[in-house]
Amino acid sequence: MSDLLFAFTEWLRNTPLVELSLWISNTWLCMVIVTNFWAIPAIQTVHILSIAALFGSAVMLNLRVLGLLWGHLAIGQVAQRFVPWMRWAIVMLVVSGMLLIVGEPVRELINPIFWIKMLLVALAIVLSVFFNRRVSVIPAGGAASLQMRLGAVLLIILWCAVMAGGRWIAYAPV
Repeated sequence: MSDLLFAFTEWLRNTPLVELSLWISNTWLCMVIVTNFWAIPAIQTVHILSIAALFGSAVMLNLRVLGLLWGHLAIGQVAQRFVPWMRWAIVMLVVSGMLLIVGEPVRELINPIFWIKMLLVALAIVLSVFFNRRVSVIPAGGAASLQMRLGAVLLIILWCAVMAGGRWIAYAPV
């Protein structure tokens, strides 16, 4: 696995991402973020709180789909409660994530774990959108199908992988 990550890192170093990250490093926004010692920790705090809101909402909805929580509420009602939180959390994740990239472009854009995480994020968002649409139309008193239950478990695992990838970025060699 480490050989594969090393090869991926070497490949990334031979792409235009290096020039892009160096260009971003010289932008005024990067300079503002870098020169204010509180900026990166503040942005990371927003990012972490956003993933907590997203994951918490996703877990609540998915536990209801699995029949492990709030059995007295219809699945659609639980979706109405938590899907807006998930949408706003995704917006905040994108904004704070972009600011983190601008603040540390070389650390992010040349990092293989970052790109693996971005792939997982894209997959998780697409699957969540489809899943949430299907869940929100389950009639009151209706139960989730086996496919929906498997989807709920898959989404929980996928969001956990995204969070692990975010934490792993700091430890990957660049």
